[in-house]
Amino acid sequence: MKKRKKLIVIIAIILILAALFGAKAVLSAKNNFKAVNAADAMKKNLVQSISITGNIKANESEEIMLPSTQKVQEVLIKEGQEVKKGQLLIRLDASDLDNQLKKGRISLELSKRDLEKLKDEENSTAKKTMENSVKQAELSLQSTKSKYDDAQRRHEQNMKLYEAGFLSKEEFENSKSALDDLQTTMMNMELALDNAQNSLKDFDDKIYQQEKQIQITNTDLEGLQKKVADSNIKANINGTIVKMDAKNNQYPPAGSSILIYDQSQYKMDLKVSQYDAVSLKEGQRATIKIKGLDKTYEGQVTKIGESAIVEMSGTNKETKVMVEITLDNADELIKAGYEADAEIVLMEKENSIAVGFEAVQTDPEGKKYIFVLENNIVKKRIVETGLETDFEIEITTGLEEGEKYITSPPLGLQDGETVKTIGGM
Repeated sequence: MKKRKKLIVIIAIILILAALFGAKAVLSAKNNFKAVNAADAMKKNLVQSISITGNIKANESEEIMLPSTQKVQEVLIKEGQEVKKGQLLIRLDASDLDNQLKKGRISLELSKRDLEKLKDEENSTAKKTMENSVKQAELSLQSTKSKYDDAQRRHEQNMKLYEAGFLSKEEFENSKSALDDLQTTMMNMELALDNAQNSLKDFDDKIYQQEKQIQITNTDLEGLQKKVADSNIKANINGTIVKMDAKNNQYPPAGSSILIYDQSQYKMDLKVSQYDAVSLKEGQRATIKIKGLDKTYEGQVTKIGESAIVEMSGTNKETKVMVEITLDNADELIKAGYEADAEIVLMEKENSIAVGFEAVQTDPEGKKYIFVLENNIVKKRIVETGLETDFEIEITTGLEEGEKYITSPPLGLQDGETVKTIGGM
């Protein structure tokens, strides 16, 4: 009886120890599960944008350079003053120009009189006499040339007769002398014709030269008149005088100018890399943050450069495109030249399922997938992606709202594996 009780106690102890060892093994196995971070798939508003730094500029500007050779007679405005297009800003001393203009007009009048005189002579007997001299010289040359041609033929015949012994040497030499005389006469006639033609041409050239001289004088007068008009310097745009270098009764130093800004609207110039520029379109929204101002301004892309520019940075070169943003809600705090950061919205989608980039994996076949969790069991899910932002990527198919997915899968995680989750549950 005692032996039986002892056996039962031993069996009971063995069963208890087995149960203890079994529980420990189960707990040990559970503690060996991989720990993963998981999150619930949620719908979000996704915004794809680019951030670029640039400078604020006025809607329109005008810089009027002041001549250093002309004294300022009167300054009619001052810095900070609002001006209208066409408003007189300063008067320059134009007394020297007025004197030059008077002399030029007198010179023009005299040139016109000389031209009229030449044209009167053109219709008088003077030109007709020159024309007749040309005609007479032409006729005389033609007659002499005809006589010379006849004399040359006779001389060639006489040469043959002389060589054959039918003509005396004296007769042959007389024939040659007559031919030489006619040649000399013909050369003189050619000179006479040339002189007559030159005289007629010189007469016509005088008229031509006088007409051109009048054109030159007219051009000079137009230039002087423009300079006189420019002595009354006016604004060509509406705006504010932001720089005024002119002073009464002083010659402006070289490089002096008047600067006008149209501050009714502000714009921003940006140099955008080719990689980002291909996604830009006119009308895209932008938010602008001016450095030093605790305020955000709104704007939109209003101009994209027609061609790219290449900028060198050491030995590297980068292709960029000039882009202009127009601010919608500019105020008096803004000044042209301020540096600002612009964030341009390239694309946005509402109510889209999105996950962090680390959640999306790519298999050897190039297919994208994520790991979802079903009762702590890993399931590999092939997905398709869409819009990408700086931190997230859209899942267009393969993941539903509310499903749990692993945000950053550990290396070697397998489909069907049991895991324990930490965070995001």
